[in-house]
Amino acid sequence: MSIRISMVTLGFAVALLASCKSSDVDDPVVARIGNRAITAGEFAQEMERRSPDRPLYFKSEDNRRKLLRDLAHHHMLVQEAHDAGIAEEPEFRALVERLLIQRLRETRLDEKLQAGAADDDAVADYYKTNIDAFTRPDRRQVAMIRVDVPRSADEDERAERLEYIEAAREEALKLPADTRHFGPLAVEYSDDRSSRYQGGVVGWLVDASERNYQWPDKVLEAAFGLEEPGTVTPVIETPGAFYLVRLAAFEPGRVQPLEQVADGIRHRLTRERARALEDQLFADIEQRHSLRIDEAVFESVEPPPALSAGPGQSRKPPALPADPAD
Repeated sequence: MSIRISMVTLGFAVALLASCKSSDVDDPVVARIGNRAITAGEFAQEMERRSPDRPLYFKSEDNRRKLLRDLAHHHMLVQEAHDAGIAEEPEFRALVERLLIQRLRETRLDEKLQAGAADDDAVADYYKTNIDAFTRPDRRQVAMIRVDVPRSADEDERAERLEYIEAAREEALKLPADTRHFGPLAVEYSDDRSSRYQGGVVGWLVDASERNYQWPDKVLEAAFGLEEPGTVTPVIETPGAFYLVRLAAFEPGRVQPLEQVADGIRHRLTRERARALEDQLFADIEQRHSLRIDEAVFESVEPPPALSAGPGQSRKPPALPADPAD
C-alpha cells in the first residue's frame, strides 16, 4: 500500500472513529447532515485544497454547490458506516492502528532524516571504505567439450575415449583465429547437450572464493589459467569424463566509478539511518510505557492446531507483514 493510499484510508478511518463534534461557535454552519455540521471554514478549506490545479473552478456557484454536496455525501457515508458498526469491527480497528503507527513513524522520522541526509562527503567515504563491493573481478567466457566415460568402462574403453578427445583437440587447434569457441566441433564431439549447439560455450566464469559452479575443480582451475582468447587447454581427465576448455573471451576486472554508484550509496545510507532512528524511537517509546506480562495467562494460551495441507497447498506459514522501513 502506498503512502498516498494509506493517508486517504487513514483520513476516512480516523473520521469514522472520531466522535461527532459540535461546530465552533465562531464558525458559521453552511449545512447540517443529521448531527454533523459542515462549517464555512471547513468548506473554504476544502475549496482551497482543491484549487491549485483549477484556480477559477470555484468561481462558479454550481461548482461550489457540487463540492458542498460531495462533502455532505462524505459525512453521510461516515454516519452510515458508524450506524453499521464498522468502526467497532476488530479488523477495522486493527487497520486503523497500523495506519496510525505508520503515520507516527513518518512524522517522527522524516524531519530527522531530512536533517541528517547523506551528503557527498558521506557517500565518498562509504565508497572508499567499501571499494571491494564496487569492484568487478576478471571474468572469462569459456567453451567446453566433454566426453563422458561410463562407470563400467574398462581401461581399453577409457583409452579409446581419451584418444577421441585428443582428436577433438587437434581439430580445435586448426580452427580459424576468429573462432574463439569450438564451433561445429562441439556438436561433433561433446556429450554436453546444453552447450554443444552453442559452440560449447557454457557462460562467464568468475574466479571468486564463493564460486559455485557445476564443473570439477580441475576443469575450473584450467579455465582460470587461460589468458588469451582462443587458447585451448590440454585434455583434462576426471573420473567421469574428459574435458577440453577454450577461452572465448576475457574481460579484466574493473572498479565502478563513484558517479555510477553514488545514488545507490546515498539510498543505502538513508535506509541505514532510518533503521537507526527507528530503533531509537522505539527505545524512547518503551521508556514511557510500562509492560507487564502475566506469564500464567501467557502459558495458558494454546497455539492454533496445525492444519494438514491439501494437494498443491504450501505448508509454510504466511509471510509476516513487510517492515515499512524497507
